[in-house]
Amino acid sequence: MLDLACGSGDVSLLLQKALPTAEIIGLDFSPPLLAQAKARGVRQTIEGDALQLPFPQNHFSAVTLAFGLRNFADRARGLNEIHRVLSPNGIFALLEFSPPPPPWNLFWNFYLFHLMPWVAQQVAQQGDAFRYLAKSISEFPTPPALNQELQACGLTLLSTRSMSLGLVRLTITQKR
Repeated sequence: MLDLACGSGDVSLLLQKALPTAEIIGLDFSPPLLAQAKARGVRQTIEGDALQLPFPQNHFSAVTLAFGLRNFADRARGLNEIHRVLSPNGIFALLEFSPPPPPWNLFWNFYLFHLMPWVAQQVAQQGDAFRYLAKSISEFPTPPALNQELQACGLTLLSTRSMSLGLVRLTITQKR
């Protein structure tokens, strides 16, 4: 299994615990985050680019991606790479922020664009990072638009589940 954009290893560690005999590879482009993942117990990490995965075609039975797709410079290219490295009938599990439905979008947008960056600036001098976060979430496709993107690169929707009042969505697809 490939945990793409694994960061400090949260999902990789959960997968290792749930599937102790599975080979889990955590991939990220950030060496400091990979060092954290290793220090926390992720057994196998690789530095790499999600838009040019360093694996052969049909290599993985499953790929996970948590809170990273919205950061891809080219989402279609990244999804095509995921499709390429998945084996036939392989599973792609995506956990990502989702634009909230009304009426939550009014509160969420105020929180994202105004309150959260202001607090982050006051507390940690990190206002710009939270402004980027707000922008990346607000520009992410709606669930129907995301499903079209997934289908366009050869992934068939198996299930989707809204979580956290519609702010986060788990999407499970299969390579056809």
